[in-house]
Amino acid sequence: MKTNTILWVIFFSCIFTANSSLLFSEVADFILFNGKIITVDAQDNIYEAIAIKNGIILRVGSNQEILKFDGAGCKRIDLHGKTVTPGLVDSHFHLMYWGQQFWPGYLNIRHPAVTSKADLLNLIKEYVKKLKPGEWISGNQGFTLKMNETLDRWDLDKVCPDNPAYLRHCSGQYSVVNSKALEIAKIDKNTPNPHSSRIVKDSTGEPTGILMHYPAENLVGQFAPGYGELSEEEERESIDRGQKLCFEAGYTSVQDVIVGNFNDILLYKKFADSSILKVRLYALLYINNEEQANNVAQAYKPINTGRFTFGGWKLAMDGGLAARTILMYNKKLFASSQSYPYFEQDELNRIVKILHNTGLQVAIHVCGDEGIDMSINAFEQAMQANPRPDPRHRIEHGLFPSLNAMQRFQKNKIILSTQPQWITWYGDSYSQMTDSSTMRRLLPLKTMLNMGIPLAFGCDVPASTYQEPKWAFFGATIRKSAQTPTIFNPEERLTIQEALRIHTMGSAYASFSEKTTGSLEPGKFADLVIWSHDLYTMAPCEAIELNAELTMVNGEIVYTDGKNVVTSVDNDHTILSPDIRLYHYISPNPFSKATSINYQLQTAGRVKIDIFNSLGKKITTLIDEWQEAGNHSCEFGVRNYELSAGMYYYRIQVGERTESGRLLLIK
Repeated sequence: MKTNTILWVIFFSCIFTANSSLLFSEVADFILFNGKIITVDAQDNIYEAIAIKNGIILRVGSNQEILKFDGAGCKRIDLHGKTVTPGLVDSHFHLMYWGQQFWPGYLNIRHPAVTSKADLLNLIKEYVKKLKPGEWISGNQGFTLKMNETLDRWDLDKVCPDNPAYLRHCSGQYSVVNSKALEIAKIDKNTPNPHSSRIVKDSTGEPTGILMHYPAENLVGQFAPGYGELSEEEERESIDRGQKLCFEAGYTSVQDVIVGNFNDILLYKKFADSSILKVRLYALLYINNEEQANNVAQAYKPINTGRFTFGGWKLAMDGGLAARTILMYNKKLFASSQSYPYFEQDELNRIVKILHNTGLQVAIHVCGDEGIDMSINAFEQAMQANPRPDPRHRIEHGLFPSLNAMQRFQKNKIILSTQPQWITWYGDSYSQMTDSSTMRRLLPLKTMLNMGIPLAFGCDVPASTYQEPKWAFFGATIRKSAQTPTIFNPEERLTIQEALRIHTMGSAYASFSEKTTGSLEPGKFADLVIWSHDLYTMAPCEAIELNAELTMVNGEIVYTDGKNVVTSVDNDHTILSPDIRLYHYISPNPFSKATSINYQLQTAGRVKIDIFNSLGKKITTLIDEWQEAGNHSCEFGVRNYELSAGMYYYRIQVGERTESGRLLLIK
């Protein structure tokens, strides 16, 4: 019996050894090493290096473990101590529409071009001088007004009487048009309000030019250049611009939560199939009314290509604070003074039930406490009538939940997808538009996290001023106004670790993708970002200096600012930058006593050459001086250092350019 046991042990040992040999003989496609790899796995492990194969994370571990996967054809980046995280997942993004904002045919009215009524009117007054009578003034989404300022058709008529104008507020919750635009759209005293929208009228019944919510806005928007029907090529350009902006910010997955029609869903799929779409995209189709809900419920087909997923449905129950249309119980608040439910409770219940029964996710835009309660009512009724094990229905924004609402979030496992950056940008305005008791309920993120409520972060551009996630981190961890010293509910501040997890795994969970994205673990997609700062050690105030230096999706570099050099070991040559040429007949390499590093400068510059061990610890600086263009070399010898045999690395830096290579010491 003992002999048999020993034989079985030997047998399994041989199998394990053989498999280990095969594992470590596999060559990765890409290796990032000598850094701080924040995995955001269940234990929040941090490693030195990561190996990627076929767009999938092969392994994470120490430099020594991961460099075993290096070999011919493998690209690598020496991180020199920089921090890598999973690619951020944005839970509330408008990809095509965000890219469209930079269309050259728009008049740019986004912040900081316009910050007041005077700014806007002066901008239009100058712009109209370039136009012929009858030509449209079509602004991108973005004008802002100061507190208590108003804008109507007659204000616009004074500066552009002969040119139709269509201008969207930054929130996207209302637009202002002039008399010419109303005339083209045939809107007058007798025009009824579209469902869930309002054509604002004065005491005589005359339209003021203010159009509340999407259906009313679209009555004019359909005629305005850039807002009407776009060609497929224009939409492709918008998607491409939008995804490039995602990558610059460090987003590798985004959730477009308001796709306007099913044709755009199919277009996203088409571009994903043809590899034009590189960002991972999860989309929700916007539903305007009950009739549409019935139609799409019968006609929809699930889509999941790996790069693109059609995930469900989006509704809206209220508007925004600046539009004064968030649905609060206290209608005396400025933020709620013009509010109304976009659906009555019974109608909302029916629509949510229809959509819930498709088996897909339902998300509702709602900010105010009354609207939040009405949305939860509808979710609860749908789930009671047709229990589903994991529907993951969502509230988008949810700015002012009550304690009772949070308990219902918890009980029903409803996700809050929200924007902590709004605390920083708009907190002072929210204070003016509401009251102190309401402000005490502004995004209680720590309380909700401690209650186990699923949280997700998204920037909501173009309704938001900026897309960069540093503002989400700043808002979540500091909760300070950008304009004043005010800190809003400091007890609700998150740690940066908590904020990062929400912006990765939390947002991935919101789109049912937490098993493939959101953390850096073997078997998941190789979606990652190299950052300018160490997120875990930077001071909270440094968050606003945080920038993505390199973004990778599926193992492919989709954005780089050039600060992280890609090299490869293929006949021991390096992929070169324009200003430095390295001759890799490092003489000798391997070496036992000394070796020479040879390089050529295309232009004069300050040169710095550092030597690091395999753990990334700097051993010495060989050169730190100004050098002229031409051929140069320097020597690295072991006699002045207590070095053991093994792999070492050098880094040569000229200005902002860096190159790196390996040195093998044998004894």
